Amino acid sequence: MSVKVTIESKMNQKVSKAVDLYDENTTRHLNRVANHLRNQILKGMQGTPRDGRTYKRGNKTHTASSKDNPPAIDTGRLVKSYTDLVLVCAFKNTSSVETRVSYASILEQSFARGGLQRPFMGKESDAFKNTKQYANTIAKDIKINKVKIS
Repeated sequence: MSVKVTIESKMNQKVSKAVDLYDENTTRHLNRVANHLRNQILKGMQGTPRDGRTYKRGNKTHTASSKDNPPAIDTGRLVKSYTDLVLVCAFKNTSSVETRVSYASILEQSFARGGLQRPFMGKESDAFKNTKQYANTIAKDIKINKVKIS
């Protein structure tokens, strides 16, 4: 006669739940970072110095920003493009802030690449640099229940 004891582990269920909690926290983190970037972009365009070229557009006069500053708001089309679109799409640990305004890349690119060198959301922009610092600061908040993940 034999005695048999079978022990089943529920570890896979626990690991799966932990991964789900981590993904939820990561998604929340990414959404916060993407919203921060969007807000920094808009803040940069609103506060940019208007010390560039001045020109007339219909009955209105517009003074552009100068090189190395975010673009000054003229028609508001670029600014509105961040609110008209789905701003943040958190999926599989990625988030994005985007605009589909055709002239956005021309504003962002350097003179050497045929652009106007008005960085407002790319890696050269203050908005990106500030958001990167913000993301690193709040990354410490990602945790599973009350256990921080580092």
